[in-house]
Amino acid sequence: MIRDLVGRAVEKCPEGVHIEARYHHHRNTQIRMDKGRLERANVDDFAGIGIRVLVDGAWGYASTSKIDSSAVDEALADAVTAARTLAKTKKDKITLAPIKPVTGSFESRGKDPFENHRVEEAVGIVKEMDARARGHDKRISGCLSWVSEGRSHKIIMNSDGTDVELKDSRPMLFLRAIAAEGSKIVPAAAGVGITGGWEIFKQKPPLELADRVADFALRLLDAPFPKGGKQTIVMEPGVVGLIAHEAIGHTVEADFVMSGSAAKGKIGKKVASDQVTLIDSGEQDYGAGWIPVDDAGVEAKKTVIIEKGMMRSYLHSRHSAHHFGVEPTGNERAFEYDVEPLIRMRNTYLEPGNLSHEEVLEGIDFGYLCVEPGGGQADSSAEFMFQIPEAYEIVKGEIGRPVRDLAVTGNAYDVLMSVDAVGRNWKLSMGAGYCGKGQLAKVDGGGGSTRAQALVSGGGA
Repeated sequence: MIRDLVGRAVEKCPEGVHIEARYHHHRNTQIRMDKGRLERANVDDFAGIGIRVLVDGAWGYASTSKIDSSAVDEALADAVTAARTLAKTKKDKITLAPIKPVTGSFESRGKDPFENHRVEEAVGIVKEMDARARGHDKRISGCLSWVSEGRSHKIIMNSDGTDVELKDSRPMLFLRAIAAEGSKIVPAAAGVGITGGWEIFKQKPPLELADRVADFALRLLDAPFPKGGKQTIVMEPGVVGLIAHEAIGHTVEADFVMSGSAAKGKIGKKVASDQVTLIDSGEQDYGAGWIPVDDAGVEAKKTVIIEKGMMRSYLHSRHSAHHFGVEPTGNERAFEYDVEPLIRMRNTYLEPGNLSHEEVLEGIDFGYLCVEPGGGQADSSAEFMFQIPEAYEIVKGEIGRPVRDLAVTGNAYDVLMSVDAVGRNWKLSMGAGYCGKGQLAKVDGGGGSTRAQALVSGGGA
């Protein structure tokens, strides 16, 4: 029935009007413990149909949560009316690059779907994590832990002949512990997010995660602050992914490029060292940003952004692809049925090198190993500042003591230009969260251990 309703919108679309019709059912489960109390055990379930049309160079969009023929007809009429109204005043007309239509059904590779388990099981896991971390030592003064899973079912059709059905599950596991002693209060955190199923708990066992986070928080109580200034850093996969996504990836989203980001005019120019090849792709089975087809009905294929230091491509919608005279890259994504697709990243990563972890550390007289990514900020100029909640000194090529409150700052392109070693220990490692750009999106990022130069600061710097 639902497929028929989505197809009805395409069939009834007026001649000469481009249409994209998308059904999206989203079920989100979240269980959260804070300081030993169960704060949240929610299951949200909602669905609807969104319709986007292009009329005389202008988009119109409408959606409905009513899943019946009259509601779909009304949404189609509203979208067409909106587009025709906007077209009368719009000077910069939208034109879409051609695509090859995609057909078929696609489903994420979860070995053990969440739906095979009761909510009570997830609640039990969160309680066990919380109790384990808080019981680790009396100096653990607080703990926040949660498990969440978002499950989606989509049907996407457009005027070009795309007709696909997509099903995925994206679970996430996270824990933060706070250690306190006297006037010292320090947090530590870690998490994991994938496209998959219950196997997330085998990939990063919850009790092992609780032990590791609590232990590191305690170690930070006696940790020194980092030495400020320009330093050699080795970024582990999660931090590589953070730089790749936040500081580089957003600058190459074509809507930002057209507005004047740092990547504007850089195609064919050297922007990083020869060691750097940067990819954005929806193809990784377990990456949190897995999508085989984007919400405009375009294949979400591998896009080489930087190849051996040379800028090769931006991330495109069909409109921006036409503007730049290239093929669409499959980067249009919408978080829910009631919002329009935007240019968004998927899994953004540096390709692996051929060095072992020991070889990447080799020769560093003094520097810092940046392990877990934290919060921070970046802008379209590629300037960034990121907190690194788990970091260690590197002394004569060996990993030393942990440091507190390390932050890395600089221009991402300058940092990538300084890269002189990349490890073969490749993985995606930043799926425990969302990317925000007016609306949320699940993404991932990573690479191999990467050696570079950057400005380092900290609480005692």
